[in-house]
Amino acid sequence: MKHFIKHIFTLIIFLCFFGGYAVSQNKQVIDSLLNRASTEKDEKNRSFIYSQIAEEYYFNFPDSAIKYCYLGLNICEKCNDISDLSYYHNFLGVLYKNIAVYDSAVYHFGKAIPLYYQDDFERGAASAMNNLGKVQKLKGDYDQALDNYYSSLEIFEKYQDTLNIGELHSNIGALLLEINEFDAAEEHFLISRKQYKLAKAELQEAWILYDLGNLKLKTGDDAAAKYYFTNSSKIWQSFDRIKDYNNCMLRLAEAEMLGKNYKKAVILLTDVEKEFYKINHLQGVSETLMLRGKAEYFLENYNSAIEYLKESMQISDFVKSGQLRLEIYRYLYKSFKALGDYKNAVEYQDRYISLNDTIFNQNRQKMMIEYQTKLNLTNKEYFIKQLEDSAAQQKVITENISLKNKQKQNSIYALIFVIGLTCVFIFLIFRRYKKTNELNEKLNEALKEREILIREVHHRVKNNLQIISSLLNLQSEKTEGNSAEEILRISQARIEAMSMIHENLYKSSKLSEISFKEYVENLCSYISSSFSTASKNISFNINISPVNLQIDQLVPCGLIINEIVTNSIKHAFHETHENIISIECTSEQTDKGELVHISISDNGKGLPDGFDIKKTKSLGLRLSLGLARQLQSELLFKNENGLKTEFSFINQVKL
Repeated sequence: MKHFIKHIFTLIIFLCFFGGYAVSQNKQVIDSLLNRASTEKDEKNRSFIYSQIAEEYYFNFPDSAIKYCYLGLNICEKCNDISDLSYYHNFLGVLYKNIAVYDSAVYHFGKAIPLYYQDDFERGAASAMNNLGKVQKLKGDYDQALDNYYSSLEIFEKYQDTLNIGELHSNIGALLLEINEFDAAEEHFLISRKQYKLAKAELQEAWILYDLGNLKLKTGDDAAAKYYFTNSSKIWQSFDRIKDYNNCMLRLAEAEMLGKNYKKAVILLTDVEKEFYKINHLQGVSETLMLRGKAEYFLENYNSAIEYLKESMQISDFVKSGQLRLEIYRYLYKSFKALGDYKNAVEYQDRYISLNDTIFNQNRQKMMIEYQTKLNLTNKEYFIKQLEDSAAQQKVITENISLKNKQKQNSIYALIFVIGLTCVFIFLIFRRYKKTNELNEKLNEALKEREILIREVHHRVKNNLQIISSLLNLQSEKTEGNSAEEILRISQARIEAMSMIHENLYKSSKLSEISFKEYVENLCSYISSSFSTASKNISFNINISPVNLQIDQLVPCGLIINEIVTNSIKHAFHETHENIISIECTSEQTDKGELVHISISDNGKGLPDGFDIKKTKSLGLRLSLGLARQLQSELLFKNENGLKTEFSFINQVKL
């Protein structure tokens, strides 16, 4: 019975991992098994019948499969049969994984692994570790998932199990895809495909097509992604694999969204949601609702987007999928911001940043690189061994033919050939070793540069937060004559002026410098919206030369422009007049470097006679004078058909 159960376990590996055959849903078969179970007196035989019933329900009725697994497990616990216990715990782990009850899945896989080792069934333990890695990936625990994948791969390579080796490379590739390591992911997918061909496993083509579709989706090739997902879905549909087929449909909807066909994506997602609910696949339901919310956002149906995203969030909180919540928080932030609900927008932005730091922290990225290096070395050793074995076999055949047909002279030729081949082989190994060392050096340099940039960004954010704190303290001391609403709007404008810098920095191709023209245009657009300039008959005339500035100079520049422009809007104009605010920026080369000259002017009333700018009590003008000194410059004010403000400074960006 023990050995028979092991054979059944092997069958379950194919069911859970590779879909080696389509499980029958024939009601007569299930009824026959139920009748046998009700009349079977031997408990071990009845436990085996329960396992058969669970397998019949596996693909499309997971809740029923779980029920009969527990019936079989209860019998095994009474008999203390280690083989059967490990089998049922592993099976239950797979079933709970499929319906996204991840904590229960982790529990049962954790039970199965030591039982397999106790039963001296190492390949069973490797299978359970592989399954556990899948659950941890879904939960966003990438380092633990990769650790279990690697441990499982070592065992299957020891047994030269090509089918499971292919499965693990496919899983590793999918994990690397999640952290945008596209080249490494594609390498593992190709290795997986080679292993499946060695095993002559034709059905696994559907899995590889799905993986390659995800790769193309991540790299923005929606046409190629549709091709792979469509062909994968046809295979799953022919074997009545409801979950896998609808996973392809889900990805096709995502590909349509990538091509901006949002209405077509909504139609696909509506059908997929219904199918996932039928089979109680909560992870799929949650992801479908998230993508529906994303599509509604792009269709500018922001309230509908928020509704779908919140429904997805409730389910994702239940299944504890960190990666899914990351996307939900991101688009909730965008939707609330689009509606002007900044309180909720900030809340979900904070959640997004916090969760993103948890999932993609720096230590985890280092661990990924360390494990990837180990996996690459192991894979190279494995394939080099295969090449060496093939070369050795060919050498024996060649030498035998030479001895029979050409005697001594042909043997000498064969020897020369072997020596030459060995020299070429040694040369190729040496060249690969050299390239590997060069690549490792480049990777180490890139990592150091990334660490420096991250520290620099944190330092600048800290400085800007201190500036914001100081601005608010100054504003709190200068409150006479201003309403609370006006004070908040002024403070908000100052903070948004700094926030736009970080937004432009994020979009910039160089983290060290930002386009000044693009920044000023965005800032004026925001000020115009905040202070309703259209209703006051105020327009902007912007003429900015192509200049890039560092963040240390852009922050004071942006705040000065914000203060001067908002001051003009509030005090400079008559409502009936055609009011214009002009912002100009020019640059020229000097001995000291690039000299940037900025002027802000309006056609309003100008400064009153006898006005002394140094004695002003206006917080905005005093702040502007201080910011100019920070740029090692000086603000100049003069009446010229209105007020004209000028300042110049040396650009710190090197040309």
